[in-house]
Amino acid sequence: MSMSPRERFWDVLCEYRPFLHLLLLFTTVLLVLTVIAMAMGDQQTDAYVISIVTIAILVATIVAISYCVWRCGAMTNDQS
Repeated sequence: MSMSPRERFWDVLCEYRPFLHLLLLFTTVLLVLTVIAMAMGDQQTDAYVISIVTIAILVATIVAISYCVWRCGAMTNDQS
């Protein structure tokens, strides 16, 4: 039976689940370090604005990766 493109996409993506976990850990560490650096720095500098943008990008990345990891886990549990 032929798989739909959506099923094939998740099948290929879930093969990289260990790497997604590593990427999730890495981005979370970057988020924590950025928040610490922002808290220690002066709030009147341009670096503060860049830190806010960086935090927004990291949070969006963490949400997307978390969804992929969750979806792969749900698919694995359904197949068991």
